[in-house]
Amino acid sequence: MSLRIKFFVVLALLGLTLAANVALSVWSIRFLERELAWQLRTAQPVLSGMHTIKRLGERQVEDLGIGRFAVDEIIESRFVVPSASELSPRIIAIEEEILVHLQVLEQLETLRLRSGVSTTANLRTRSEEIMVLAQQWADNGAVSSYQKLISGIEARHELIERIEGRIIEDTALANTYGERLRFMIYWIITVALMGAALVAVFSVILLRRWVLKPVEQLREGAQHFAKGEFEHAIRLHTGDELGQLGDEFNHMASTIQAMQDERIERERLAAMGEMAQRTVHNLRTPLAGIRALAETTQSELDEDSDLRDVQQRIIKTVDRFEGWLQGMLRVSSPLQLQHHPYAPDELVRGVIESHRDAAKSKAVELELVVSDEPEGCVGDADQLEHAVTALLSNAIDYAPSGSVVTLEIGQREGYWTLIVQDQGPGIPADLHVSVFRPYFTTRKSGTGIGLALVKRIIDQHQGSIDIESPRCGVSGPGTAFVIQIANDARLERKR
Repeated sequence: MSLRIKFFVVLALLGLTLAANVALSVWSIRFLERELAWQLRTAQPVLSGMHTIKRLGERQVEDLGIGRFAVDEIIESRFVVPSASELSPRIIAIEEEILVHLQVLEQLETLRLRSGVSTTANLRTRSEEIMVLAQQWADNGAVSSYQKLISGIEARHELIERIEGRIIEDTALANTYGERLRFMIYWIITVALMGAALVAVFSVILLRRWVLKPVEQLREGAQHFAKGEFEHAIRLHTGDELGQLGDEFNHMASTIQAMQDERIERERLAAMGEMAQRTVHNLRTPLAGIRALAETTQSELDEDSDLRDVQQRIIKTVDRFEGWLQGMLRVSSPLQLQHHPYAPDELVRGVIESHRDAAKSKAVELELVVSDEPEGCVGDADQLEHAVTALLSNAIDYAPSGSVVTLEIGQREGYWTLIVQDQGPGIPADLHVSVFRPYFTTRKSGTGIGLALVKRIIDQHQGSIDIESPRCGVSGPGTAFVIQIANDARLERKR
């Protein structure tokens, strides 16, 4: 994830938190306003309509000439019943007006929600009964009809008061609910603010982890590089531009270190070459005299003389010493490659055939595996043959009797590869670098020249050589020299 995306993530977190808090606040205010105002808005038309119906009912009672609680006086005959022909039309007209208002109220859904469908139906039923009673009283003018009319109006009046009381009680409960809701909203907003604070802290942590800490590591790495400590590695696993910058720092440091090591190696080889040339020059003359004297002495001895074998050993020893001097000159002198096209598989097959007899003498089998045949290779086949010969000779020397030495050829991304693998005792991990140094050897009869020359040849071919010991997937310790050589050694490559 790039640094820009990380900054975008942090800003997005902060923006989303701010937007969420603003949205939550707006929603809370609107929700609270809606919940509280709904109670008042819905109660107002219902209470207004009920009040109108109640006032019309009281007018009916006043027109009938009695108070609200005068029914007992009518029963005790202390009240003179008014004329039905005069009052009944007004009572009926008022009742019709009440029914109109009642019809309007029934269309309000809030009335049904607050008082229930049965209460609304009961109110209409009572009003219709009052209309019927008023018609009966108008028809017969009887005291009993008058009493029933008064009782019906009074019953409706009480029903309306119960409905009003219920609505007022609901409004009071709504107010209490609003207080609780307000407290809950305050609590939600507080939690949201705490969440915003946590997001801010988390953003600071991410900023420190993604930016500040990597920058501090880069600064410390630059200080180490300034002191010449190029082996110091900047380990940034951020996967962004800062991580790429850290990798570039490490690559730069390794390049500088390699250049310094190469310069030191050149200086060391130059000094060693000069010393080697002087040594070889100083030793060759007496060695040539010794060899000539041994040959002369041998030619003058009888065929059955024991001294002939001694002189022959002297000649072989001088020849071996001369070979060692030639190897020392090769290691200390710069290689001059002659680039020509060559076939790696044919080169390796030729080296194997030349070592068949040596391998058979130790009961070691040589096996060649070509997993992917390289083509179009350019380099110095003679030098590469020397390198493969040295590796195969070492493998045969260290391979136990009855074992197999495997040479595997393949290729990958502009390189051809060779793995020379034996089943010998292996090479300790702390010697994987030292074995390639000139004159380093662990054998009493070794010169320490072979592997050093192998590495120089492979380096000159823009390649690399590594040691795997023990070899993964192979029983026993074993050693595998893993080589990769550029298909075209004339091209310089980043390795």
